[in-house]
Amino acid sequence: VGSSRGGLVSRAQAHRRGDGLSSVMAAGIDSELPSSIGLVGVGTIGSAVIHGLCSPGQGAPARIPRVVISPRGAQKAAALKAALPDHVTIAGSNQEVVDSVDCVIVSVLVKQADEVLKSLKFREGQKVLSLMAGVMPSKLQELAAPVTDCASAIPLPAVAKRQGTSLLTPSKPWAKAIFDVCGGCVAVDDDAKFKRMMCVTGLMGDFYKRQLTVQGWLASHGVPEAAASAWTGATFATFAVDSAQAEADTFHKLVEEQTPGGLNEMVWRSQDEDKSYQSLLYQLDAVHHRIVKGADDPDLPSLAPAAKRARL
Repeated sequence: VGSSRGGLVSRAQAHRRGDGLSSVMAAGIDSELPSSIGLVGVGTIGSAVIHGLCSPGQGAPARIPRVVISPRGAQKAAALKAALPDHVTIAGSNQEVVDSVDCVIVSVLVKQADEVLKSLKFREGQKVLSLMAGVMPSKLQELAAPVTDCASAIPLPAVAKRQGTSLLTPSKPWAKAIFDVCGGCVAVDDDAKFKRMMCVTGLMGDFYKRQLTVQGWLASHGVPEAAASAWTGATFATFAVDSAQAEADTFHKLVEEQTPGGLNEMVWRSQDEDKSYQSLLYQLDAVHHRIVKGADDPDLPSLAPAAKRARL
């Protein structure tokens, strides 16, 4: 496993530090960053990556890539072009995107992957990056032949602000350069580990739902909505500061350092007794099953929600 967030730092972090590492790291990233990038599938995640790559300001590469995007999803394509007019061009077709660039990012729906990629003609020497969950480099290479330089990644929306860590396989220098600009990446060279680690991204909705629940609890007890949301969001962000660049024993230490008999220990122990963390493990297993098998399995008791397991 390689990381641009652990022992190393992301480009944006280096800029914030303001030390000599910044210029050295930036030079390395700029030398590997593709000079022209195409985006097939202008959705939320694909657009976020382009924003992270091309937006001006702290952490921007010295040489911002020329970007060509597909016309489908006209409203989102137009919005991306309007936001980054100096760097983004809207092509007339998906094939025009492929013909115009050295590196193609594919970010269509997974169910559309075969149809879209088989309809395109790639050329030798191109690079192809999948942002489609579960479409691995071997499959990508098959669909984008004769291309052999392929990678798969799982970025999250925060890459638009250069604050998102992405999951990448394999550790291709040009792909790492893309995500180092966008906040950093963790790279693995094994499909099975990639799919297992990918499950963690399924917790994003749960993270926000927990915040929404806390905000609602505060508001129901008389705290103004604005204050409730501001405090909840800021508090969760504060919690994450100490674990954002975790080492092998970081989480164990953070749990152990909660004051014995204090409020923090009371909450996690009560959650533990209530099987909340066991439920979390069931959900991770269910997400992994869906990623590997391509579908849910509602009849498998070990993957069922707690209420359903009680009835089985």
